[in-house]
Amino acid sequence: MRLILTLFCLILLINIAKSDELPSSEIVSLISHRQIKDNKLTINDTIIIQINNRDGDNDAAIQIAYSKGDKLSVGDAWIEDMSGNIIRKLKSKEILDRSSISDISLYEDDFVKEFELKHNQYPYRVIYSYKLTLNKFVQIASYDYRNKRLKIKNAKITVETTEDQPIKYKQKNIDAPQKETSLQTIRYTWQFGYEPLLREMNASVNNSNAPLLEIVPLNFIYGVSGSFENWQTFGNWIYRLNANRDQLPESETKKIDGLIEGVTNDRDKATILYHYLQDYNRYINVTLNVGGLQTHPAEYVATNRYGDCKALTNYMKAILKYAGIPSYYTLINMSDEVEEIDPVFASQDFNHVILSIPFGKDTTFLECTTNNLPFGYIHSSIQNRKALLITENNSKLISVPAQKPVDVLCNRSIKTTLNNDNSANIAMLITRRGEEYESSNYLSKNINKNVVDKYMRNNILTGSFDLINFDFIKTSRDSAQIQLDVQCRMHSVSKKFGNNISITPYSLKVPFYEIPDKRKQDVQIDYPQYYEDSLVYDIPNTTISKVPSNVQIITPYGHYILQFKAKDNQLTVYKSMLIKAGNYPLAEYGKFYEFIQQLRNLEIKNYYIEVL
Repeated sequence: MRLILTLFCLILLINIAKSDELPSSEIVSLISHRQIKDNKLTINDTIIIQINNRDGDNDAAIQIAYSKGDKLSVGDAWIEDMSGNIIRKLKSKEILDRSSISDISLYEDDFVKEFELKHNQYPYRVIYSYKLTLNKFVQIASYDYRNKRLKIKNAKITVETTEDQPIKYKQKNIDAPQKETSLQTIRYTWQFGYEPLLREMNASVNNSNAPLLEIVPLNFIYGVSGSFENWQTFGNWIYRLNANRDQLPESETKKIDGLIEGVTNDRDKATILYHYLQDYNRYINVTLNVGGLQTHPAEYVATNRYGDCKALTNYMKAILKYAGIPSYYTLINMSDEVEEIDPVFASQDFNHVILSIPFGKDTTFLECTTNNLPFGYIHSSIQNRKALLITENNSKLISVPAQKPVDVLCNRSIKTTLNNDNSANIAMLITRRGEEYESSNYLSKNINKNVVDKYMRNNILTGSFDLINFDFIKTSRDSAQIQLDVQCRMHSVSKKFGNNISITPYSLKVPFYEIPDKRKQDVQIDYPQYYEDSLVYDIPNTTISKVPSNVQIITPYGHYILQFKAKDNQLTVYKSMLIKAGNYPLAEYGKFYEFIQQLRNLEIKNYYIEVL
């Protein structure tokens, strides 16, 4: 099931140059009335959007999403000027109705009604309303404005239910609701506004000042009956929804028998079957009926050789079961940022499914939607967060391990031979791990010199250079690192001033953070950044007599180590830079910023040596 998507809950990219300037667009009013009656949810929404300049025109393109079986009708809609004069009304023939098929989808039961109400004189307002009735639902409302840049002057959310259909809710940065009871009806009303802060580097999503409101039914019927009483009851419902969908055709079981014949170790069996999944199946979204939450049967994948994350994970679970290896369907929120899961408020907070396999005291996690990640690799978009492990009667939140510094360590080994014209020939062996491995591993499957050249300039090597040759090296498909062997010609590496030589460093990219006086939010770094360089410079026809002083900085936020050695005409440089994962409150931001600035300054500082 796709959540109710309207303009007011989309991520809108609004450029706000200064806090006192008008945003490109803003929500003047959002009035939503949601009624639960006879196991149906009826939504009546009226939205007023103000378009302040040309950059906001895209936000006058309205989309209202719904699913098969829902009833959606668009009410009156028009453009008006700031005096309230109606400029143009929407005509029914201007409303388009289409299937909401994404680039990675084959079939979907999701649809969109869309229309545009644009004007050429600013500011102007777009007013529209709609009514949507859902026959099945597991969510009543979700308003999450973390990391969004859309100003809201006034939002009023009303939920009307009955005593026999209770709801649960949580709010953050929103006042508690006004509650009214009349006969059998209970009405909850929330009101809030939102003035977004300027975007900041690694701003904490979990300590944001943005409004957050989630409302769910305590009990519901969606495919089968379920409950949000706690995470166990919700997970048990997921189990029942997907029960008995693990049957495999005989042709598939024969293949499995052949693949694991003579293999006795369960981990070895699981690795072989995971490779089989990767080699013969592909990810594509297929959303039909209750397909947003219910998996397609394992037989479907075995026959068609494709599926979404649910179907591929269920299929992997089924072939492991046939091989005698227990595993568990596991819900997780896959995202670049780690969003905390409330341990006491169960809701549909997940957008992805992985597989958990217990091997003794250890658990292996499998990402079943990719054909190029190693067996058991925990990638950056699922690491360090809670997930919901699904069992028949004892579903529970579990912790997916965080990437440690050793898991993300990226090395550069660079041999530089200086030429008389200040250019240099360099040979590099680059080892990538963690997120850098993930992007490089993907890149290696689509090798193109122009693409690699661009990747090098953006991620590995600064300065002016020509890429001469490159080669990706991966020792095995289950290695969580990849190497890139590169030869380049640098245009300008050094300058000589008498007996002094200035060498431009191969700088690492250090994130840019706001100065402490401008910073408004806590820092959240979800995984460490760890780099080591081993650099050798050959300087012909010289003997090095003096090198720079060594540097060592150790702080709670990470470290920086820089060491120099010289022998004859060869300068050796060792560098280690670590920025730790962590959540750093605004109160200590000054110390964190000081550390980051030290790194930035050291990374752009030339190496000065003396020669004979």
